[in-house]
Amino acid sequence: MERARLSPSFLLLLLLLQPGGYSGATTDDEELTGILGGSVTFPLRIPAPQKLKHAAWMVNTSTSIATVTGGNPPRLRVFHPAFEGRLRVPEQSHSLQLRSLRTEDTGSYSVEFSTDTEDFVYREFTLRVSKGQLPPTIACDSVACENDACSYTLHCAIRDGGENVSYSWSHTPSHIISRVSVVHIRQRHQAAHENFTCTAHLPDGNSSSTVSPKDVCTEQVPETMIICDSVRCAHGACNYTLRCIARERGGNVGYTWTRGPRGAVVSTGPVLQFSLRPFEDLPAVTCTARHPASNSSRTVSSMELCPDFASQPSLASSLSYGHVGLLLVLVLGTGVVA
Repeated sequence: MERARLSPSFLLLLLLLQPGGYSGATTDDEELTGILGGSVTFPLRIPAPQKLKHAAWMVNTSTSIATVTGGNPPRLRVFHPAFEGRLRVPEQSHSLQLRSLRTEDTGSYSVEFSTDTEDFVYREFTLRVSKGQLPPTIACDSVACENDACSYTLHCAIRDGGENVSYSWSHTPSHIISRVSVVHIRQRHQAAHENFTCTAHLPDGNSSSTVSPKDVCTEQVPETMIICDSVRCAHGACNYTLRCIARERGGNVGYTWTRGPRGAVVSTGPVLQFSLRPFEDLPAVTCTARHPASNSSRTVSSMELCPDFASQPSLASSLSYGHVGLLLVLVLGTGVVA
């Protein structure tokens, strides 16, 4: 984060004059509730695979507070002294987080932003800061990952809520996906870090928290890799040794190797050994690493298994005498025809 030297109005004008113009696209006003001393996130909700280019944030319709330039990490410029040191932009979502909430933070907020595929979009938020209940806590119950997608189970709870609290989960302000404290979300690995909001409904008001499943569950997802330990060829066959590795999180990890569309189990344990004749297609295998609260799998196709060994001379030298004899016949036959 760095202090800007240019005036906020001048920078805002530069943003609005970027190529593509101003689209005027808007969304419904989103209401956010924060607790005194806590934090709140103003979600941009940029759909995948769009990427943020520029964003200009304002409070009470006319006062510039910050601009954000997309990148990894994003570049944040703070203009308003009252927000100095309290603003943060997560690298993945590029939403704006306001920390150490004060009573005077209550008000209307707006953002004008552009992405790599969209003109400037305008969104509004209404923030209410109260001395009441703390925002609900969102925890990652479990993660199950297979190939290109993960299923996340998130749990929302508020302190001392008792029987007078009810919950709802939303993806956008008008899209309620669950009306209980637990929600199940499935996302592809390539999807952006989309935000989901849990709102706790209390007799004296509502309180909400917004998270990205990929961010809150990052420690729950094991990284599964398949590596080629060795290849030894002799007497017309090659013996392959593959190893499955998953990032452990303090618990026991179990491994299962499967093959084929029906998932036939061919081995258990982190190591898989099999034998193939030269020029025989290498099989596609799947290693599944099972943790106490989650599991993930990795499938490797025949082209990915031990590619460094496919063109080694040792494979040719391991041909059986029958193969060598067949090659000699072909060579001699070619010479006779010539």
